Amino acid sequence: MRSYISDRKFLAFEDAPDGRVIARFDDGTTATGDLLVGADGASSTVRTQLLPHAQRAQTGIMAVSGKLGLKDQVRELTPPPIFLGPTLMLGPKGCFLFANAVEYSSTDALRPRPPVDASGYDLSSVDREEYVMWGFSARREKFALPEYRDACDLQALKTAVLTLMQEWDPGLQWIVQNTNTISTFSVKTSVPIPAWKTRNVTLLGDALHNMTPFRGMGANAALRDAATLRRALARVVRGESLLLESLAAYEQQMIQHGFQAVRMSLDNMRQVHSEGIQREFTKLIFRFMNSMPRFKQKINRNR
Repeated sequence: MRSYISDRKFLAFEDAPDGRVIARFDDGTTATGDLLVGADGASSTVRTQLLPHAQRAQTGIMAVSGKLGLKDQVRELTPPPIFLGPTLMLGPKGCFLFANAVEYSSTDALRPRPPVDASGYDLSSVDREEYVMWGFSARREKFALPEYRDACDLQALKTAVLTLMQEWDPGLQWIVQNTNTISTFSVKTSVPIPAWKTRNVTLLGDALHNMTPFRGMGANAALRDAATLRRALARVVRGESLLLESLAAYEQQMIQHGFQAVRMSLDNMRQVHSEGIQREFTKLIFRFMNSMPRFKQKINRNR
């Protein structure tokens, strides 16, 4: 197998005369193989052709995220809990903030790294920047921003977030005010679908079961899919199963586990953006979890 990086864009697939599958790209080239795996994310082109009825729905939540380089002043003014690990904050009016510090130990910085990995990728270009990253979210109407687009100018996004954070800790407001790398998106979620007729084109991760970010399960779900698919294909290589038979079993597991994660993520989204009595109950649950380290570890393992 040859590993390489290509800037070609996938356009569509079609059946080959010999029963295999042909992938077509925007530069006019094609690739033919026994199996095509769509691991092309939430806006999957493969899914659009394979399962045109599979949809993603708006949740009504808008997220604004940013990152701020970890200079001395940032370290001094950032609330200390953020340096202890991923930090979840439930603010007034159904607003939510996630923050985390990305740091490298001194031993990591001094440890020599190979210039390339096994596939020939240049590891010297790997980003080693240290920073605080944050993500603020609320129902879209609370931001008072144009509804016809996600992208707005930097200052408009800052102003919208800071207006909603007027009652928050000054340190958190300072982080947002001094962030110059900001993006925004409307939070969507995939709509569960039943199993389809298996063929030699399948999906993996967000390409099928895209979920909200409020449980932190998306990457893990994709890795689980990849491991399950690897085992399925290994059985085919060993002659223990036919390709479509193994793929059907893989897809059943992917659908069951993937859409379960979608539902759990939606539940978390609703909890952290709730208001009134439900909000107070959610805070009570979070405080209980935070006071019970063993309980927190169990929850994290189950994710």
